[in-house]
Amino acid sequence: MTQETALAIMKTGENIFLTGAPGAGKTYVLNQYLDYLKDYGIEAAITAPTGIAASHIGGMTLHSFFGIGIRESLSQYDIENLTEKKYIWERMKNLKVLVIDEVSMLSPELLNSIDAILKTFKFSSEPFGGVQTILVGDFFQLPPVSKKYAETGKRFAFQSEAWDELNPSICYLETSFRHSDDILKNILGEIRNGAVSEDSMNHFRSRYKKNPEGTEQITRLYTHNTDVDSINKEALAELETPLKVYDANTKGPKKWTDKIFSSSLVLEKLELKKGALVFFIKNNYEKGYINGTLGEIVDFDVFNVPIVETKDGSRIKAERMDWHFEDADGKPKATVSQIPLRLAWAITVHKSQGMTLEAAEIDLSRAFEPGQGYVALSRITSLGGLKLMGLNDAALSVDPDVLHSDQSMRASSTEMYQSFDSLSEDEQQKRAEHYMKGLGGIKGSGAKKKKEGALQENKDPSYLLSKPFFEKEMSIDEIAQERDLTEATIM
Repeated sequence: MTQETALAIMKTGENIFLTGAPGAGKTYVLNQYLDYLKDYGIEAAITAPTGIAASHIGGMTLHSFFGIGIRESLSQYDIENLTEKKYIWERMKNLKVLVIDEVSMLSPELLNSIDAILKTFKFSSEPFGGVQTILVGDFFQLPPVSKKYAETGKRFAFQSEAWDELNPSICYLETSFRHSDDILKNILGEIRNGAVSEDSMNHFRSRYKKNPEGTEQITRLYTHNTDVDSINKEALAELETPLKVYDANTKGPKKWTDKIFSSSLVLEKLELKKGALVFFIKNNYEKGYINGTLGEIVDFDVFNVPIVETKDGSRIKAERMDWHFEDADGKPKATVSQIPLRLAWAITVHKSQGMTLEAAEIDLSRAFEPGQGYVALSRITSLGGLKLMGLNDAALSVDPDVLHSDQSMRASSTEMYQSFDSLSEDEQQKRAEHYMKGLGGIKGSGAKKKKEGALQENKDPSYLLSKPFFEKEMSIDEIAQERDLTEATIM
């Protein structure tokens, strides 16, 4: 399915599962829909199962939004206790569209709980209380931690009763904008199909301990934390430049600041040196970096702020940024302020999820979880950027349940595409307008609210015009061509 069709289907109010391979543009389509809703004065609830995933999309964790603490499964008694909280009533009253990103990390129990909460607060027996629900993710990514998996045999959200009842329309995006290499695209496609050919294995063998050409910056992806910590510590020690130490500034109770450290990539103590290979751990489009941007520390300013030079020669001051832990009402309970960097000689495959790397040294000789090999290999943009250090039998495996469901999801997506595409543009538009009218949306009302709140510029800044293309995961040169600008201007 194309991005345009998926967006058009969303506009009609359908419950959606938006999926596709890494780089297919899921985030781009989602943001297009969110902007569309805002134009009509409708604010969607943007959520994700984990703090890291929530920070990527500028949303809240599901636990915070629904006020359920750390629980995955709620009893009727738990839900009745929630109904005594006024702020939850206010939040649920205004909820019209719910977005759950990285749904692959969502346990069946938590999805069932959210369904039960919405039915209660919306006084409705409809799935998710009749709230339009947009699920976004890719089940070929690393699986969720489900405490009841051993007991129920159900690990993924699509195996829950709530998913079956919701019966979301499948929008399976087919085109990859991250991977320009047809060979790598084919290999990743074979992994998703559960059968890696001998030809693909030969391509892997050709990259065994072979350094990528044209880059000195290479990140190592390993499956275990011990390997990563050891490599980074040794590499930093080898640099003869002075050591700079950055302690995180914290505000709020320790139990909440600890929650920030455990649910994000930010470090309590960050050690850096000039010459260190690093990556950014936050998005900051205005300053020209995103989560995963690689670079080298080339200097420190008079205030000891690290200056990072990226591969294209851009120099960025890595000033402190804030991470928040919010209560169920969306108010910060704790804040951590730290330099948004981590050493990048090595990172775990798990923490690489969501990143785009031009080159990587990948060791899958100790892979132990289905999806680890797929996540690691899908981080790189081309096979030429791969230095393969090892590969075991489990590395390229995928969960059989995911493989089986993926086949039916592809078929459902094709059927949905054909059905929707058979409608005239007028009919599609009528359905979209009918849905917005039912929500109480008024076209242009979002813009009016914006103007009333603050003085607005007549023209969007250039970086904002480039932002949608980055979210579409296009490369710098592709964006430059699209906008008819130089690559330096885009950065």
